[in-house]
Amino acid sequence: MNKLVGIVLIALGAAACTADYKKERDEVMQFHDLVMGDQTAVVNYQMKLDTLLKDLKGLKAKYPELDTVKEKETMKALLTDLTTAEDSMNDWMHKFEPDVTGKSNEESIKYFKEEKVKIKRVDSLYKKEIKASGAYLSKFKK
Repeated sequence: MNKLVGIVLIALGAAACTADYKKERDEVMQFHDLVMGDQTAVVNYQMKLDTLLKDLKGLKAKYPELDTVKEKETMKALLTDLTTAEDSMNDWMHKFEPDVTGKSNEESIKYFKEEKVKIKRVDSLYKKEIKASGAYLSKFKK
């Protein structure tokens, strides 16, 4: 009986040591889905900035002390940064290949770990640009 328990424990230990690429792929996909939740904020901030840019006269009327030339430059820069973040996500999605047919388990694990690093970079960029845009828009109560 003790030998049987020992064999079972060894088998379980060996199975645990063998990583499965599907687990890595699932983690990447789950993280991607989480980052996509921020896509809404990116698009929302882009629309708010566009709206402000189109009505600089109205903004000046509401905030007479405002330097609209400076604000226009800031808004355009924020829009560019948000677009860059959005483009990085689109670029990652177009290049990401969940089908690893023809690759070994080890190659697949390596690929998905590398992709996890890439999508985490996209997440960091999203968070940075969302924070910057949100802080800017808050001064206009937007």
